[in-house]
Amino acid sequence: MGPLSPEQLVPSLHTVRYWRHKEQFLMDTDTHNTWMMFAVESGSFRYDIDGETGTAERGDLVFCPPFIPFRREIIKPLTFFVFTFTLPIAQVDGRAAADVQDAWTQEKTRSGCPSGKVTIRDVQRLASDFDYLRAVWEQEEEEAGDRKQYLLRDIWRLYGWETEAVRRFASVREDPLMERAERLIRERAHEPFSMQELAGELSLSPVQLTRRFTAAYGKTPGAYGAALRLNKARALLVETDWTLDDIARRCGYDNGFYFSRAFSSKMGMPPSRYRDANRL
Repeated sequence: MGPLSPEQLVPSLHTVRYWRHKEQFLMDTDTHNTWMMFAVESGSFRYDIDGETGTAERGDLVFCPPFIPFRREIIKPLTFFVFTFTLPIAQVDGRAAADVQDAWTQEKTRSGCPSGKVTIRDVQRLASDFDYLRAVWEQEEEEAGDRKQYLLRDIWRLYGWETEAVRRFASVREDPLMERAERLIRERAHEPFSMQELAGELSLSPVQLTRRFTAAYGKTPGAYGAALRLNKARALLVETDWTLDDIARRCGYDNGFYFSRAFSSKMGMPPSRYRDANRL
C-alpha cells in the first residue's frame, strides 16, 4: 500500500479568511481539528509543524494536519489566506477509511497527506486564484461558496503538481540510468524500436526497465513513448495539411489506419475532427 496521492485527497472547504499586512499573530501556537493551509501572498513568517521548521514567503503554501500544533511567527508584515478543510475519502488501497485525519494520526509516515511547506512555481496561476478569492472570500451566497471551493481545489492541483514534480526529480536523481532511458526513448519515439532492445542496451530485463522507469517518471516506458508520439501527431494535425499516412510515418505509427485508431482511443475523437476543431 503506497502513499495517498493528491488526486485521492480532494479537499472540502470549511472556511477561508484573508488578512492584509498582518504584523503579529494573536496566538503563536494553536491546534485545529481540520486541516489548515496558509497561502502567502506577500511578507514572510517562520513555522514549526510536527518538527518541521522553515520560513514561508510569497508563493508558498504551508499545510498543518489536524490535531498537530502549528507554531508560527511573522517576520515581515504578512498578506495571506488561511483555509480550513477536510480530506474525506471513501476508499484507500481497497480498504474503507472514514477520513484522512485518521490516516494521518495512525500512519503518519505513509499517508501522503501534506504537512509543512510547498513552494508553487506557477506564481501567475496562484496569483490569479488569489485575485478571484479576494473578490468572494467574504461572500456567503451559495454561488460564492462554489467559487471558493473551486479555487481551493485549483490551488490543491498546483500543490499536487509540485509534489509530483519533486518526487519525479528525486527519483531520476536516484536512478541516473533511467534518465538515460528517458533520453533514448525521446530520441527514438518517432521511429520503430522495441522496449526489449532498449532494455538490452541498458543491461536490464524488460521487467526491470519497466519497474524502474515507472518509479522515476510515473509511466511505463511504452506509455511514455506513446505520449511523445501522440503529442507530435497532434501538432502536425494542426500545423500541416499532411495526410494521416504521412503523419503516421513521421510519428512512428505503422500506418494511417493504426494511427487513427490509436489517436481516437486516446483523444476521444478521430484525427480529422481534432484537426478541424483546433485550427486557427
